Amino acid sequence: MNELGIEELRKDIAALWEKRARGDVSERAFPKESERRVLELCRTLVRRRMGESESIRFEHHAVRAHTKMAGSVLRESEQEFISLLATERRLFRLRAIHTPDRPLLFLDGDKDAVEELVYASASGVTVRAQRRKGQIVAGLVIAGFALLGYSWLQITGSALFLLGIAGALHGLLVPTRWAEVLQPEPTVFPPFQIWALRKKSARQLLKFLRQKIQQR
Repeated sequence: MNELGIEELRKDIAALWEKRARGDVSERAFPKESERRVLELCRTLVRRRMGESESIRFEHHAVRAHTKMAGSVLRESEQEFISLLATERRLFRLRAIHTPDRPLLFLDGDKDAVEELVYASASGVTVRAQRRKGQIVAGLVIAGFALLGYSWLQITGSALFLLGIAGALHGLLVPTRWAEVLQPEPTVFPPFQIWALRKKSARQLLKFLRQKIQQR
Protein backbone atom coordinates (compact mmCIF):
# COMPACT_ATOMS: atom_id res chain seq x y z
CA MET A 1 0.00 0.00 0.00
CA ASN A 2 1.43 3.42 -0.99
CA GLU A 3 1.65 5.91 1.88
CA LEU A 4 -1.37 8.14 1.67
CA GLY A 5 -1.99 11.47 3.37
CA ILE A 6 -3.33 11.22 6.90
CA GLU A 7 -6.76 12.59 6.06
CA GLU A 8 -7.02 10.28 3.06
CA LEU A 9 -6.22 7.33 5.33
CA ARG A 10 -8.89 8.40 7.81
CA LYS A 11 -11.43 8.72 5.04
CA ASP A 12 -10.38 5.29 3.78
CA ILE A 13 -10.98 3.74 7.21
CA ALA A 14 -14.35 5.48 7.59
CA ALA A 15 -15.36 4.29 4.10
CA LEU A 16 -14.49 0.71 5.08
CA TRP A 17 -16.85 0.94 8.05
CA GLU A 18 -19.60 2.29 5.79
CA LYS A 19 -19.08 -0.64 3.41
CA ARG A 20 -19.36 -3.03 6.34
CA ALA A 21 -22.63 -1.38 7.43
CA ARG A 22 -24.03 -1.83 3.92
CA GLY A 23 -22.90 -5.44 3.78
CA ASP A 24 -20.30 -4.81 1.05
CA VAL A 25 -17.54 -6.17 3.31
CA SER A 26 -17.99 -9.50 5.09
CA GLU A 27 -17.66 -9.78 8.87
CA ARG A 28 -14.90 -12.31 8.31
CA ALA A 29 -12.79 -10.02 6.14
CA PHE A 30 -13.48 -6.77 7.99
CA PRO A 31 -11.27 -7.19 11.13
CA LYS A 32 -8.12 -7.99 9.16
CA GLU A 33 -8.65 -5.21 6.64
CA SER A 34 -9.54 -2.70 9.36
CA GLU A 35 -6.44 -3.64 11.35
CA ARG A 36 -4.18 -3.23 8.31
CA ARG A 37 -5.48 0.27 7.58
CA VAL A 38 -5.45 1.40 11.22
CA LEU A 39 -1.82 0.32 11.66
CA GLU A 40 -0.87 2.15 8.47
CA LEU A 41 -2.51 5.28 9.89
CA CYS A 42 -0.45 4.87 13.08
CA ARG A 43 2.78 4.66 11.12
CA THR A 44 1.88 7.65 8.95
CA LEU A 45 1.03 9.81 11.97
CA VAL A 46 4.40 8.97 13.51
CA ARG A 47 6.40 9.45 10.31
CA ARG A 48 5.05 12.99 10.01
CA ARG A 49 6.69 13.84 13.35
CA MET A 50 10.04 12.16 12.72
CA GLY A 51 13.23 13.94 11.73
CA GLU A 52 15.05 13.29 8.47
CA SER A 53 17.49 10.83 10.04
CA GLU A 54 14.83 8.97 12.04
CA SER A 55 13.17 5.70 11.11
CA ILE A 56 10.81 3.32 12.85
CA ARG A 57 12.94 0.58 14.38
CA PHE A 58 10.37 -1.40 16.36
CA GLU A 59 6.63 -1.31 16.83
CA HIS A 60 4.21 -3.06 19.14
CA HIS A 61 0.42 -2.96 19.02
CA ALA A 62 -1.87 -4.33 21.72
CA VAL A 63 -5.36 -4.03 23.10
CA ARG A 64 -6.13 -3.85 26.76
CA ALA A 65 -9.58 -5.05 27.79
CA HIS A 66 -10.32 -4.49 31.48
CA THR A 67 -8.41 -7.26 33.35
CA LYS A 68 -7.27 -9.31 30.37
CA MET A 69 -5.25 -8.88 27.25
CA ALA A 70 -6.75 -9.73 23.90
CA GLY A 71 -4.54 -11.79 21.64
CA SER A 72 -5.03 -9.97 18.37
CA VAL A 73 -5.57 -6.31 17.65
CA LEU A 74 -9.07 -4.86 17.25
CA ARG A 75 -11.03 -8.07 17.90
CA GLU A 76 -13.12 -7.46 21.03
CA SER A 77 -15.33 -4.54 22.11
CA GLU A 78 -14.66 -1.81 24.67
CA GLN A 79 -10.89 -2.02 24.58
CA GLU A 80 -8.05 0.45 24.79
CA PHE A 81 -5.92 0.23 21.67
CA ILE A 82 -2.26 1.07 22.32
CA SER A 83 0.26 1.47 19.53
CA LEU A 84 3.96 1.98 20.34
CA LEU A 85 6.53 2.87 17.68
CA ALA A 86 10.19 3.37 18.53
CA THR A 87 12.80 5.31 16.56
CA GLU A 88 16.48 5.89 17.30
CA ARG A 89 15.61 8.97 19.38
CA ARG A 90 12.18 8.53 20.94
CA LEU A 91 9.15 6.40 21.61
CA PHE A 92 5.79 7.34 20.10
CA ARG A 93 2.44 6.24 21.49
CA LEU A 94 -1.08 6.35 20.07
CA ARG A 95 -4.04 5.43 22.27
CA ALA A 96 -7.75 5.21 21.65
CA ILE A 97 -10.81 3.46 23.03
CA HIS A 98 -12.05 0.94 20.48
CA THR A 99 -15.80 0.42 20.39
CA PRO A 100 -17.79 -1.64 17.87
CA ASP A 101 -19.72 1.37 16.56
CA ARG A 102 -16.96 3.73 15.43
CA PRO A 103 -13.59 3.49 13.65
CA LEU A 104 -10.21 4.29 15.18
CA LEU A 105 -9.01 7.58 13.70
CA PHE A 106 -6.68 8.75 16.51
CA LEU A 107 -8.13 12.20 16.95
CA ASP A 108 -8.07 14.11 20.24
CA GLY A 109 -10.57 16.80 19.43
CA ASP A 110 -9.17 18.39 16.29
CA LYS A 111 -5.60 17.25 16.98
CA ASP A 112 -3.77 14.02 16.23
CA ALA A 113 -3.65 11.75 19.32
CA VAL A 114 0.10 11.16 19.30
CA GLU A 115 2.33 11.24 22.40
CA GLU A 116 6.11 11.00 22.44
CA LEU A 117 8.87 10.26 24.92
CA VAL A 118 12.51 11.21 24.30
CA TYR A 119 14.90 8.57 25.63
CA ALA A 120 16.99 11.27 27.32
CA SER A 121 14.04 11.99 29.65
CA ALA A 122 13.78 8.36 30.85
CA SER A 123 15.70 6.79 33.72
CA GLY A 124 14.94 3.13 33.08
CA VAL A 125 12.39 0.44 32.28
CA THR A 126 10.80 -1.83 34.87
CA VAL A 127 8.40 -4.76 34.72
CA ARG A 128 5.36 -4.61 37.01
CA ALA A 129 2.73 -7.21 37.92
CA GLN A 130 -0.79 -7.15 39.35
CA ARG A 131 -3.12 -9.92 40.49
CA ARG A 132 -6.14 -10.47 38.25
CA LYS A 133 -8.68 -9.58 40.95
CA GLY A 134 -11.67 -9.61 38.63
CA GLN A 135 -10.85 -13.09 37.39
CA ILE A 136 -10.29 -14.37 40.94
CA VAL A 137 -13.65 -13.04 42.12
CA ALA A 138 -15.45 -14.39 39.06
CA GLY A 139 -13.90 -17.83 39.55
CA LEU A 140 -14.89 -17.96 43.21
CA VAL A 141 -18.45 -16.88 42.38
CA ILE A 142 -18.75 -19.67 39.81
CA ALA A 143 -17.36 -22.22 42.26
CA GLY A 144 -19.70 -21.02 44.99
CA PHE A 145 -22.72 -21.21 42.69
CA ALA A 146 -21.72 -24.76 41.72
CA LEU A 147 -21.56 -25.80 45.38
CA LEU A 148 -24.90 -24.23 46.26
CA GLY A 149 -26.64 -25.80 43.29
CA TYR A 150 -24.85 -29.15 43.32
CA SER A 151 -28.01 -31.08 44.29
CA TRP A 152 -29.72 -30.20 41.03
CA LEU A 153 -26.72 -29.46 38.78
CA GLN A 154 -25.02 -32.84 39.55
CA ILE A 155 -22.34 -33.55 36.90
CA THR A 156 -22.62 -30.01 35.52
CA GLY A 157 -22.05 -28.68 39.03
CA SER A 158 -18.76 -30.54 39.33
CA ALA A 159 -17.59 -29.17 36.01
CA LEU A 160 -18.59 -25.63 37.00
CA PHE A 161 -16.82 -25.95 40.34
CA LEU A 162 -13.59 -27.09 38.69
CA LEU A 163 -13.88 -24.34 36.10
CA GLY A 164 -14.36 -21.70 38.78
CA ILE A 165 -11.44 -22.94 40.87
CA ALA A 166 -9.21 -23.11 37.78
CA GLY A 167 -10.13 -19.54 36.87
CA ALA A 168 -9.46 -18.27 40.38
CA LEU A 169 -6.09 -20.05 40.54
CA HIS A 170 -5.11 -18.68 37.15
CA GLY A 171 -5.91 -15.15 38.28
CA LEU A 172 -3.93 -15.69 41.49
CA LEU A 173 -0.88 -17.46 40.09
CA VAL A 174 -0.61 -15.77 36.67
CA PRO A 175 -0.75 -12.01 37.31
CA THR A 176 -1.05 -9.40 34.61
CA ARG A 177 2.42 -8.17 33.68
CA TRP A 178 3.49 -5.03 31.87
CA ALA A 179 6.61 -2.92 31.42
CA GLU A 180 6.76 0.76 32.30
CA VAL A 181 9.24 3.44 31.22
CA LEU A 182 10.42 5.36 34.28
CA GLN A 183 10.71 9.14 34.15
CA PRO A 184 12.16 11.09 37.08
CA GLU A 185 10.29 14.28 36.14
CA PRO A 186 6.46 14.48 36.13
CA THR A 187 4.83 14.67 32.70
CA VAL A 188 1.43 15.61 31.32
CA PHE A 189 1.03 12.09 29.86
CA PRO A 190 0.36 8.87 31.79
CA PRO A 191 3.40 6.54 32.04
CA PHE A 192 4.45 4.82 28.83
CA GLN A 193 3.54 1.15 29.32
CA ILE A 194 4.13 -1.96 27.25
CA TRP A 195 1.34 -4.55 27.50
CA ALA A 196 1.10 -8.12 26.22
CA LEU A 197 4.72 -8.87 27.11
CA ARG A 198 4.55 -12.42 25.74
CA LYS A 199 4.30 -11.14 22.19
CA LYS A 200 7.54 -11.15 20.22
CA SER A 201 7.12 -7.49 19.26
CA ALA A 202 6.84 -6.54 22.96
CA ARG A 203 10.01 -8.44 23.88
CA GLN A 204 11.94 -6.82 21.03
CA LEU A 205 10.71 -3.35 21.94
CA LEU A 206 11.53 -3.85 25.62
CA LYS A 207 15.08 -4.97 24.82
CA PHE A 208 15.59 -2.02 22.46
CA LEU A 209 14.32 0.53 25.00
CA ARG A 210 16.57 -0.80 27.73
CA GLN A 211 19.57 -0.53 25.44
CA LYS A 212 18.74 3.03 24.33
CA ILE A 213 18.09 4.30 27.85
CA GLN A 214 21.23 2.68 29.27
CA GLN A 215 23.33 4.34 26.54
CA ARG A 216 22.54 7.83 27.82
